[in-house]
Amino acid sequence: ESLGWFQNYLRQYPGAIVVISHDREFLNMICGAIVEIEHRRLNRYTGNYSEFLVQKEARRVQQWAAYNNQQKEIAHLQSFVDRFRAKASKATQAQSRLKMLERMERIEAPEEPSAGLKFKFPIPQRSGHTVIELKDVRQAYGDHVVYKQLDLKLERGERIVLVGPNGAGKSTLLKILAGVVPIQAGEVIPGLNLQKGYFSQQRADNLNLERTVWQEAITGDHKLGEQEIRNLLGTFLIRGDDIHKPVKVLSGGEKSRLSLVRMLLQPPNLLLLDEPTTHLDMPSIDALIQAMESYAGTVVFVSHDVHFIRAIAKTVIHVDAGKLTRYAGSYDYYLEKSQAGSARQGLVASGFSDHRPDGGNNAIPDRNAGPTGKEKRQLAAQKREAMKELEKKVMACEEKVLHLEERQQQLIEEIEKLTEQGDSNSLKNAHQQLAKTVAELETANHAWEKAVEEYS
Repeated sequence: ESLGWFQNYLRQYPGAIVVISHDREFLNMICGAIVEIEHRRLNRYTGNYSEFLVQKEARRVQQWAAYNNQQKEIAHLQSFVDRFRAKASKATQAQSRLKMLERMERIEAPEEPSAGLKFKFPIPQRSGHTVIELKDVRQAYGDHVVYKQLDLKLERGERIVLVGPNGAGKSTLLKILAGVVPIQAGEVIPGLNLQKGYFSQQRADNLNLERTVWQEAITGDHKLGEQEIRNLLGTFLIRGDDIHKPVKVLSGGEKSRLSLVRMLLQPPNLLLLDEPTTHLDMPSIDALIQAMESYAGTVVFVSHDVHFIRAIAKTVIHVDAGKLTRYAGSYDYYLEKSQAGSARQGLVASGFSDHRPDGGNNAIPDRNAGPTGKEKRQLAAQKREAMKELEKKVMACEEKVLHLEERQQQLIEEIEKLTEQGDSNSLKNAHQQLAKTVAELETANHAWEKAVEEYS
Protein backbone atom coordinates (compact mmCIF):
# COMPACT_ATOMS: atom_id res chain seq x y z
CA GLU A 1 0.00 0.00 0.00
CA SER A 2 2.86 2.36 0.83
CA LEU A 3 4.47 1.91 -2.59
CA GLY A 4 1.12 2.45 -4.30
CA TRP A 5 0.60 5.70 -2.38
CA PHE A 6 4.16 6.84 -3.15
CA GLN A 7 3.74 5.99 -6.82
CA ASN A 8 0.54 8.06 -7.08
CA TYR A 9 2.19 10.95 -5.22
CA LEU A 10 5.08 11.00 -7.69
CA ARG A 11 2.72 10.84 -10.67
CA GLN A 12 1.03 14.01 -9.40
CA TYR A 13 4.26 15.74 -8.39
CA PRO A 14 4.58 19.00 -10.42
CA GLY A 15 8.40 19.11 -10.46
CA ALA A 16 11.10 17.06 -12.17
CA ILE A 17 12.11 13.61 -10.92
CA VAL A 18 15.30 11.58 -11.36
CA VAL A 19 14.94 8.05 -9.98
CA ILE A 20 16.95 4.83 -9.70
CA SER A 21 14.86 1.68 -9.24
CA HIS A 22 14.90 -2.05 -10.05
CA ASP A 23 11.07 -2.23 -9.99
CA ARG A 24 9.89 -2.33 -13.62
CA GLU A 25 6.22 -1.72 -12.79
CA PHE A 26 7.21 1.35 -10.79
CA LEU A 27 9.36 2.68 -13.67
CA ASN A 28 6.58 2.01 -16.17
CA MET A 29 4.13 4.04 -14.09
CA ILE A 30 6.47 6.93 -13.23
CA CYS A 31 8.97 7.53 -16.02
CA GLY A 32 8.62 9.42 -19.29
CA ALA A 33 12.29 8.96 -20.21
CA ILE A 34 15.02 6.43 -19.48
CA VAL A 35 18.75 7.22 -19.39
CA GLU A 36 20.78 4.02 -19.67
CA ILE A 37 24.41 3.96 -18.55
CA GLU A 38 26.16 1.37 -20.71
CA HIS A 39 29.74 0.96 -21.94
CA ARG A 40 30.78 4.32 -20.39
CA ARG A 41 28.05 6.22 -22.27
CA LEU A 42 24.67 7.75 -21.45
CA ASN A 43 21.89 6.82 -23.87
CA ARG A 44 18.56 8.60 -23.53
CA TYR A 45 15.25 7.02 -24.56
CA THR A 46 11.76 8.51 -24.53
CA GLY A 47 8.99 6.56 -22.81
CA ASN A 48 8.70 4.17 -19.87
CA TYR A 49 10.85 1.11 -19.16
CA SER A 50 8.93 -1.30 -21.41
CA GLU A 51 9.14 1.18 -24.29
CA PHE A 52 12.86 1.64 -23.56
CA LEU A 53 13.48 -2.09 -24.05
CA VAL A 54 11.77 -2.00 -27.46
CA GLN A 55 13.61 1.17 -28.52
CA LYS A 56 16.95 -0.16 -27.30
CA GLU A 57 16.65 -3.31 -29.41
CA ALA A 58 15.54 -1.23 -32.42
CA ARG A 59 18.51 1.11 -31.93
CA ARG A 60 20.89 -1.85 -31.69
CA VAL A 61 19.53 -3.29 -34.95
CA GLN A 62 19.83 0.13 -36.65
CA GLN A 63 23.40 0.58 -35.40
CA TRP A 64 24.44 -2.80 -36.73
CA ALA A 65 22.79 -2.05 -40.09
CA ALA A 66 24.55 1.34 -40.31
CA TYR A 67 27.89 -0.20 -39.29
CA ASN A 68 27.60 -3.05 -41.80
CA ASN A 69 26.59 -0.69 -44.63
CA GLN A 70 29.54 1.57 -43.90
CA GLN A 71 31.92 -1.38 -43.80
CA LYS A 72 30.68 -2.42 -47.25
CA GLU A 73 31.21 1.14 -48.53
CA ILE A 74 34.71 1.27 -47.01
CA ALA A 75 35.60 -2.07 -48.56
CA HIS A 76 34.31 -0.91 -51.97
CA LEU A 77 36.29 2.38 -51.85
CA GLN A 78 39.43 0.67 -50.56
CA SER A 79 39.20 -1.94 -53.30
CA PHE A 80 39.03 0.80 -55.96
CA VAL A 81 42.04 2.59 -54.43
CA ASP A 82 44.09 -0.61 -54.23
CA ARG A 83 43.29 -1.55 -57.84
CA PHE A 84 43.82 1.78 -59.57
CA ARG A 85 46.22 3.82 -57.40
CA ALA A 86 49.20 2.90 -59.63
CA LYS A 87 47.32 3.33 -62.91
CA ALA A 88 47.89 6.79 -64.43
CA SER A 89 44.45 7.10 -66.05
CA LYS A 90 42.68 6.28 -62.75
CA ALA A 91 45.10 7.87 -60.27
CA THR A 92 42.97 11.00 -59.80
CA GLN A 93 39.81 8.98 -59.04
CA ALA A 94 41.78 6.71 -56.72
CA GLN A 95 43.18 9.69 -54.84
CA SER A 96 39.68 11.18 -54.57
CA ARG A 97 38.31 7.98 -53.05
CA LEU A 98 41.27 7.80 -50.67
CA LYS A 99 40.42 11.29 -49.39
CA MET A 100 36.80 10.18 -48.99
CA LEU A 101 38.01 7.31 -46.82
CA GLU A 102 40.17 9.63 -44.71
CA ARG A 103 37.35 12.13 -44.17
CA MET A 104 34.72 9.48 -43.41
CA GLU A 105 33.42 9.57 -39.84
CA ARG A 106 33.67 5.95 -38.81
CA ILE A 107 30.75 4.20 -37.13
CA GLU A 108 31.91 2.01 -34.26
CA ALA A 109 30.69 -1.56 -34.13
CA PRO A 110 27.96 -1.77 -31.49
CA GLU A 111 29.07 -3.64 -28.40
CA GLU A 112 27.13 -6.82 -27.86
CA PRO A 113 24.99 -6.95 -24.71
CA SER A 114 26.44 -8.85 -21.80
CA ALA A 115 25.66 -12.53 -21.98
CA GLY A 116 22.87 -13.51 -19.61
CA LEU A 117 23.17 -16.30 -17.09
CA LYS A 118 22.86 -19.77 -18.58
CA PHE A 119 21.99 -21.79 -15.51
CA LYS A 120 19.71 -24.72 -14.88
CA PHE A 121 18.59 -26.04 -11.54
CA PRO A 122 19.92 -29.47 -10.68
CA ILE A 123 16.92 -31.81 -10.87
CA PRO A 124 15.57 -32.41 -7.33
CA GLN A 125 14.18 -35.72 -6.13
CA ARG A 126 10.67 -36.25 -7.51
CA SER A 127 7.94 -35.67 -4.95
CA GLY A 128 4.57 -37.37 -4.76
CA HIS A 129 1.62 -35.96 -6.72
CA THR A 130 0.34 -34.33 -3.53
CA VAL A 131 3.33 -32.37 -2.26
CA ILE A 132 1.89 -31.19 1.06
CA GLU A 133 -1.57 -30.76 2.55
CA LEU A 134 -3.00 -28.59 5.33
CA LYS A 135 -6.19 -29.80 7.05
CA ASP A 136 -8.28 -27.75 9.46
CA VAL A 137 -5.25 -25.69 10.52
CA ARG A 138 -5.53 -22.99 13.19
CA GLN A 139 -2.76 -20.44 13.75
CA ALA A 140 -2.82 -17.38 16.01
CA TYR A 141 -0.41 -14.91 17.59
CA GLY A 142 -1.83 -14.25 21.03
CA ASP A 143 -5.41 -13.08 20.60
CA HIS A 144 -4.90 -12.40 16.90
CA VAL A 145 -6.25 -15.39 14.93
CA VAL A 146 -4.57 -15.57 11.51
CA TYR A 147 -6.10 -18.84 10.26
CA LYS A 148 -9.03 -20.93 11.46
CA GLN A 149 -10.05 -24.22 9.79
CA LEU A 150 -7.56 -23.65 6.97
CA ASP A 151 -7.43 -26.27 4.20
CA LEU A 152 -4.87 -26.24 1.37
CA LYS A 153 -3.44 -28.90 -0.95
CA LEU A 154 -0.36 -28.35 -3.15
CA GLU A 155 0.23 -30.58 -6.15
CA ARG A 156 3.52 -31.36 -7.88
CA GLY A 157 4.70 -28.73 -10.36
CA GLU A 158 2.42 -25.91 -9.18
CA ARG A 159 3.80 -22.35 -9.25
CA ILE A 160 1.76 -20.30 -6.82
CA VAL A 161 2.04 -16.65 -5.80
CA LEU A 162 0.34 -15.49 -2.61
CA VAL A 163 -1.22 -12.01 -2.80
CA GLY A 164 -3.42 -9.95 -0.52
CA PRO A 165 -3.29 -7.03 1.91
CA ASN A 166 -0.32 -6.64 4.22
CA GLY A 167 -0.89 -8.49 7.47
CA ALA A 168 -3.32 -10.94 5.88
CA GLY A 169 -1.08 -13.93 6.66
CA LYS A 170 0.90 -14.60 3.46
CA SER A 171 4.27 -14.96 5.20
CA THR A 172 2.63 -16.94 8.01
CA LEU A 173 1.25 -19.40 5.46
CA LEU A 174 4.75 -19.87 4.03
CA LYS A 175 6.08 -20.50 7.55
CA ILE A 176 3.34 -23.06 8.25
CA LEU A 177 4.19 -24.89 5.02
CA ALA A 178 7.91 -24.69 5.88
CA GLY A 179 7.31 -25.95 9.41
CA VAL A 180 9.10 -23.02 11.06
CA VAL A 181 6.07 -22.06 13.20
CA PRO A 182 4.05 -24.61 15.20
CA ILE A 183 0.34 -24.80 14.41
CA GLN A 184 -2.19 -24.74 17.25
CA ALA A 185 -4.60 -27.21 15.70
CA GLY A 186 -5.11 -29.27 12.55
CA GLU A 187 -2.66 -31.27 10.44
CA VAL A 188 0.26 -30.60 8.12
CA ILE A 189 0.58 -33.74 5.98
CA PRO A 190 3.81 -34.04 3.96
CA GLY A 191 3.71 -35.89 0.64
CA LEU A 192 6.03 -38.64 -0.56
CA ASN A 193 9.76 -37.68 -0.71
CA LEU A 194 9.03 -34.09 0.36
CA GLN A 195 12.11 -31.86 0.55
CA LYS A 196 11.32 -28.29 1.66
CA GLY A 197 13.43 -25.20 1.10
CA TYR A 198 12.33 -21.98 2.81
CA PHE A 199 13.87 -18.68 1.73
CA SER A 200 13.29 -15.53 3.77
CA GLN A 201 15.31 -12.67 5.17
CA GLN A 202 15.76 -14.78 8.31
CA ARG A 203 17.17 -17.66 6.28
CA ALA A 204 20.36 -15.65 5.83
CA ASP A 205 20.99 -16.00 9.57
CA ASN A 206 21.35 -19.76 9.09
CA LEU A 207 24.60 -19.31 7.15
CA ASN A 208 27.85 -20.33 8.81
CA LEU A 209 29.29 -16.92 9.69
CA GLU A 210 32.82 -18.26 10.23
CA ARG A 211 33.18 -19.60 6.69
CA THR A 212 34.12 -17.56 3.63
CA VAL A 213 31.56 -16.89 0.92
CA TRP A 214 33.28 -19.46 -1.31
CA GLN A 215 33.34 -22.14 1.40
CA GLU A 216 29.64 -21.57 2.08
CA ALA A 217 28.81 -21.70 -1.64
CA ILE A 218 30.55 -25.03 -2.31
CA THR A 219 29.23 -26.73 0.84
CA GLY A 220 26.97 -29.64 0.03
CA ASP A 221 26.53 -32.24 -2.67
CA HIS A 222 26.36 -30.59 -6.09
CA LYS A 223 28.09 -31.34 -9.37
CA LEU A 224 28.81 -27.86 -10.74
CA GLY A 225 32.36 -26.87 -11.61
CA GLU A 226 34.28 -24.05 -9.95
CA GLN A 227 33.77 -21.60 -12.84
CA GLU A 228 30.02 -22.30 -12.96
CA ILE A 229 29.73 -21.52 -9.24
CA ARG A 230 31.82 -18.35 -9.69
CA ASN A 231 29.52 -17.28 -12.58
CA LEU A 232 26.44 -17.89 -10.45
CA LEU A 233 27.86 -15.85 -7.55
CA GLY A 234 28.77 -13.05 -9.97
CA THR A 235 25.27 -13.01 -11.40
CA PHE A 236 23.98 -12.26 -7.91
CA LEU A 237 26.52 -9.44 -7.43
CA ILE A 238 29.14 -11.40 -5.45
CA ARG A 239 32.26 -10.95 -7.56
CA GLY A 240 36.05 -10.94 -7.51
CA ASP A 241 37.70 -10.93 -4.10
CA ASP A 242 34.30 -10.73 -2.39
CA ILE A 243 34.09 -14.54 -2.55
CA HIS A 244 36.95 -14.71 -0.03
CA LYS A 245 35.20 -12.51 2.55
CA PRO A 246 34.00 -14.09 5.80
CA VAL A 247 30.22 -14.44 5.75
CA LYS A 248 30.01 -12.52 9.04
CA VAL A 249 31.16 -9.24 7.39
CA LEU A 250 28.57 -9.37 4.59
CA SER A 251 25.66 -6.95 4.55
CA GLY A 252 22.13 -8.22 5.02
CA GLY A 253 21.55 -8.05 1.26
CA GLU A 254 24.75 -9.95 0.49
CA LYS A 255 23.83 -12.69 2.96
CA SER A 256 20.38 -12.91 1.40
CA ARG A 257 21.86 -13.27 -2.09
CA LEU A 258 24.35 -15.91 -0.89
CA SER A 259 21.45 -17.89 0.59
CA LEU A 260 19.69 -17.64 -2.75
CA VAL A 261 22.78 -18.99 -4.55
CA ARG A 262 22.97 -21.95 -2.15
CA MET A 263 19.31 -22.70 -2.82
CA LEU A 264 19.93 -22.64 -6.59
CA LEU A 265 22.87 -25.04 -6.23
CA GLN A 266 20.92 -27.57 -4.16
CA PRO A 267 17.21 -27.11 -4.82
CA PRO A 268 14.58 -29.03 -2.83
CA ASN A 269 11.40 -30.21 -4.54
CA LEU A 270 9.27 -27.59 -2.72
CA LEU A 271 10.50 -24.00 -2.79
CA LEU A 272 8.90 -21.54 -0.35
CA LEU A 273 10.14 -18.04 -1.20
CA ASP A 274 9.39 -14.84 0.73
CA GLU A 275 10.34 -11.80 -1.39
CA PRO A 276 13.19 -13.53 -3.29
CA THR A 277 13.96 -10.50 -5.50
CA THR A 278 14.80 -8.16 -2.60
CA HIS A 279 18.41 -6.89 -2.96
CA LEU A 280 18.58 -8.03 -6.62
CA ASP A 281 19.17 -5.77 -9.62
CA MET A 282 17.34 -6.32 -12.93
CA PRO A 283 19.91 -8.67 -14.55
CA SER A 284 19.94 -10.76 -11.36
CA ILE A 285 16.13 -10.91 -11.33
CA ASP A 286 16.17 -12.02 -14.97
CA ALA A 287 18.80 -14.65 -14.08
CA LEU A 288 16.59 -15.97 -11.27
CA ILE A 289 13.59 -16.09 -13.63
CA GLN A 290 15.66 -17.96 -16.23
CA ALA A 291 16.77 -20.47 -13.60
CA MET A 292 13.23 -20.89 -12.27
CA GLU A 293 11.94 -21.72 -15.76
CA SER A 294 13.94 -24.97 -15.71
CA TYR A 295 13.01 -25.87 -12.13
CA ALA A 296 11.16 -29.20 -11.97
CA GLY A 297 9.68 -28.85 -8.47
CA THR A 298 6.83 -26.93 -6.81
CA VAL A 299 6.98 -23.23 -5.92
CA VAL A 300 4.98 -21.08 -3.51
CA PHE A 301 6.15 -17.49 -3.16
CA VAL A 302 5.32 -13.98 -1.98
CA SER A 303 6.58 -11.01 -4.01
CA HIS A 304 5.78 -7.39 -4.78
CA ASP A 305 7.70 -7.52 -8.09
CA VAL A 306 4.99 -7.65 -10.77
CA HIS A 307 7.49 -8.56 -13.51
CA PHE A 308 8.76 -11.55 -11.49
CA ILE A 309 5.21 -12.67 -10.64
CA ARG A 310 4.09 -12.53 -14.27
CA ALA A 311 7.11 -14.58 -15.34
CA ILE A 312 6.79 -17.30 -12.68
CA ALA A 313 3.25 -17.66 -11.33
CA LYS A 314 0.79 -20.07 -12.96
CA THR A 315 -1.69 -19.92 -10.06
CA VAL A 316 -2.66 -17.05 -7.74
CA ILE A 317 -3.98 -17.50 -4.21
CA HIS A 318 -5.53 -14.38 -2.70
CA VAL A 319 -5.18 -14.28 1.10
CA ASP A 320 -7.51 -12.06 3.10
CA ALA A 321 -8.78 -12.30 6.68
CA GLY A 322 -7.70 -15.93 6.97
CA LYS A 323 -9.51 -16.98 3.79
CA LEU A 324 -7.88 -18.27 0.59
CA THR A 325 -9.28 -17.75 -2.91
CA ARG A 326 -7.51 -19.72 -5.62
CA TYR A 327 -7.29 -18.43 -9.22
CA ALA A 328 -6.12 -21.20 -11.56
CA GLY A 329 -4.32 -18.99 -14.05
CA SER A 330 -1.63 -16.37 -14.54
CA TYR A 331 -1.42 -13.07 -12.70
CA ASP A 332 -3.18 -11.30 -15.58
CA TYR A 333 -5.98 -13.88 -15.37
CA TYR A 334 -6.28 -13.09 -11.66
CA LEU A 335 -6.41 -9.33 -12.35
CA GLU A 336 -9.20 -9.87 -14.87
CA LYS A 337 -11.27 -12.21 -12.70
CA SER A 338 -10.78 -10.33 -9.44
CA GLN A 339 -11.38 -6.96 -11.13
CA ALA A 340 -8.41 -5.46 -9.32
CA GLY A 341 -7.87 -1.82 -10.26
CA SER A 342 -4.24 -2.26 -11.40
CA ALA A 343 -1.35 -4.72 -11.36
CA ARG A 344 0.07 -3.01 -8.28
CA GLN A 345 -3.27 -2.81 -6.47
CA GLY A 346 -3.93 -6.48 -7.13
CA LEU A 347 -0.98 -7.41 -4.89
CA VAL A 348 -2.46 -5.91 -1.73
CA ALA A 349 -6.18 -5.46 -2.44
CA SER A 350 -8.85 -7.02 -0.23
CA GLY A 351 -12.61 -7.57 -0.41
CA PHE A 352 -12.83 -9.11 -3.89
CA SER A 353 -16.05 -10.53 -5.27
CA ASP A 354 -17.39 -13.79 -3.86
CA HIS A 355 -16.96 -15.95 -6.98
CA ARG A 356 -14.65 -18.94 -6.72
CA PRO A 357 -12.86 -19.18 -10.08
CA ASP A 358 -11.68 -22.79 -9.66
CA GLY A 359 -13.53 -23.92 -6.58
CA GLY A 360 -10.65 -22.80 -4.39
CA ASN A 361 -10.96 -23.64 -0.71
CA ASN A 362 -11.79 -21.15 2.02
CA ALA A 363 -13.24 -18.65 -0.49
CA ILE A 364 -15.93 -17.19 1.77
CA PRO A 365 -17.84 -14.19 0.39
CA ASP A 366 -17.36 -10.88 2.15
CA ARG A 367 -20.76 -9.15 2.14
CA ASN A 368 -19.28 -6.00 3.67
CA ALA A 369 -16.45 -5.66 1.17
CA GLY A 370 -17.55 -2.20 -0.01
CA PRO A 371 -17.86 -1.15 -3.67
CA THR A 372 -17.92 -3.83 -6.38
CA GLY A 373 -15.19 -4.07 -9.00
CA LYS A 374 -17.34 -2.17 -11.53
CA GLU A 375 -18.07 0.59 -9.01
CA LYS A 376 -14.36 0.78 -8.17
CA ARG A 377 -13.48 1.22 -11.84
CA GLN A 378 -16.15 3.92 -12.22
CA LEU A 379 -14.84 5.73 -9.15
CA ALA A 380 -11.29 5.40 -10.45
CA ALA A 381 -12.34 6.84 -13.83
CA GLN A 382 -14.09 9.76 -12.14
CA LYS A 383 -11.00 10.38 -10.03
CA ARG A 384 -8.77 10.34 -13.12
CA GLU A 385 -11.01 12.90 -14.85
CA ALA A 386 -10.99 15.10 -11.76
CA MET A 387 -7.20 14.87 -11.57
CA LYS A 388 -6.92 15.84 -15.25
CA GLU A 389 -8.99 18.96 -14.61
CA LEU A 390 -6.87 19.83 -11.56
CA GLU A 391 -3.73 19.29 -13.61
CA LYS A 392 -5.03 21.72 -16.25
CA LYS A 393 -5.79 24.22 -13.49
CA VAL A 394 -2.25 23.90 -12.07
CA MET A 395 -0.72 24.37 -15.52
CA ALA A 396 -2.89 27.43 -16.23
CA CYS A 397 -1.95 29.01 -12.88
CA GLU A 398 1.72 28.23 -13.47
CA GLU A 399 1.59 29.80 -16.94
CA LYS A 400 0.03 32.95 -15.50
CA VAL A 401 2.72 33.18 -12.79
CA LEU A 402 5.48 32.80 -15.38
CA HIS A 403 3.90 35.48 -17.58
CA LEU A 404 3.61 37.93 -14.67
CA GLU A 405 7.18 37.22 -13.51
CA GLU A 406 8.41 37.95 -17.02
CA ARG A 407 6.34 41.15 -17.10
CA GLN A 408 7.74 42.18 -13.70
CA GLN A 409 11.31 41.74 -14.94
CA GLN A 410 10.57 43.78 -18.09
CA LEU A 411 9.16 46.64 -16.02
CA ILE A 412 12.19 46.63 -13.68
CA GLU A 413 14.53 46.89 -16.68
CA GLU A 414 12.36 49.63 -18.16
CA ILE A 415 12.44 51.61 -14.89
CA GLU A 416 16.24 51.38 -14.80
CA LYS A 417 16.46 52.83 -18.33
CA LEU A 418 13.92 55.60 -17.64
CA THR A 419 15.80 56.55 -14.45
CA GLU A 420 18.97 57.03 -16.48
CA GLN A 421 17.07 59.07 -19.09
CA GLY A 422 15.36 61.23 -16.46
CA ASP A 423 11.89 60.77 -18.03
CA SER A 424 9.77 61.44 -14.92
CA ASN A 425 6.32 61.02 -16.53
CA SER A 426 7.12 57.66 -18.11
CA LEU A 427 8.91 56.62 -14.92
CA LYS A 428 5.82 57.33 -12.83
CA ASN A 429 3.64 55.29 -15.19
CA ALA A 430 6.12 52.39 -15.14
CA HIS A 431 6.15 52.35 -11.32
CA GLN A 432 2.34 52.20 -11.29
CA GLN A 433 2.35 49.29 -13.72
CA LEU A 434 5.01 47.49 -11.64
CA ALA A 435 2.95 47.90 -8.45
CA LYS A 436 -0.08 46.51 -10.23
CA THR A 437 1.93 43.56 -11.66
CA VAL A 438 3.43 42.75 -8.23
CA ALA A 439 -0.08 42.64 -6.71
CA GLU A 440 -1.33 40.42 -9.55
CA LEU A 441 1.70 38.16 -9.15
CA GLU A 442 1.03 37.74 -5.43
CA THR A 443 -2.58 36.75 -6.17
CA ALA A 444 -1.46 34.36 -8.95
CA ASN A 445 1.11 32.69 -6.70
CA HIS A 446 -1.54 32.17 -4.03
CA ALA A 447 -3.89 30.61 -6.63
CA TRP A 448 -1.08 28.37 -7.91
CA GLU A 449 -0.22 27.14 -4.41
CA LYS A 450 -3.88 26.38 -3.72
CA ALA A 451 -4.22 24.49 -7.04
CA VAL A 452 -1.08 22.42 -6.31
CA GLU A 453 -2.43 21.60 -2.84
CA GLU A 454 -5.74 20.38 -4.35
CA TYR A 455 -3.85 18.38 -7.00
CA SER A 456 -1.63 16.69 -4.42
